[in-house]
Amino acid sequence: MSSNCRMRVAIVGLVLLGLVTGSARAESRRGGAREAATAGTWWLATGLGAGAVSPDQGLADYRWNTNPTALYAVQASVGRGRFALGLRLSRWGTSQGTGLSQDEPDPAVNLTAVDLVGQLRVVEFAGFQLWGSGLIGRVNLSYTPDRLTVDTGTPGQELTVNYETINETDLGLGLEIKRGFGRRLTTAVLAERTVFHLDTRHRRGREIVSERQEFANWSLRLQVSWVLDLG
Repeated sequence: MSSNCRMRVAIVGLVLLGLVTGSARAESRRGGAREAATAGTWWLATGLGAGAVSPDQGLADYRWNTNPTALYAVQASVGRGRFALGLRLSRWGTSQGTGLSQDEPDPAVNLTAVDLVGQLRVVEFAGFQLWGSGLIGRVNLSYTPDRLTVDTGTPGQELTVNYETINETDLGLGLEIKRGFGRRLTTAVLAERTVFHLDTRHRRGREIVSERQEFANWSLRLQVSWVLDLG
């Protein structure tokens, strides 16, 4: 092989080596950038949930129906890494007896809560994630119908009872098991305990006692969320 031919082969070899080395370095930089972006990526999740809530059994003292009942929720969260902060709207309802004639339907009790929810990812294993959560917000309690007319037996002297709307602060703690499906969809099972207070009046012996009582509800629901990567 002539010296010129050997020179050309050497030059081509050096060029190919340079291209391969440069490509490998570029891929390494892109891989590192992807890892850094994943570690610090912001994301937005919007979800719908449905399940059941078990009202505090102490509410039965005030003629509430405390059987488990349906719960619905919608939530939007923004997160980064192990932390997330969201806003949730949830609603459930039951009924409250009046103790009057059985011909009168029991008023429906509607509870609507708007809560700020903070979440922390505790552990991740085999594609599942365990999150802990805490919430604080306001719960609105209203009645349907919001007025009851009682027949006193004397014509023209009916008694009208108005059910006032009540707004109280609620607090809660929960656990969530979450799993992703594809890049955009996640499903989760959530268990929570929420607490709120009500001003109550009840008979104790011969006296009518007014006091402020705490009530705690347990809930379990399934939530499906759509996740958007914000970069």
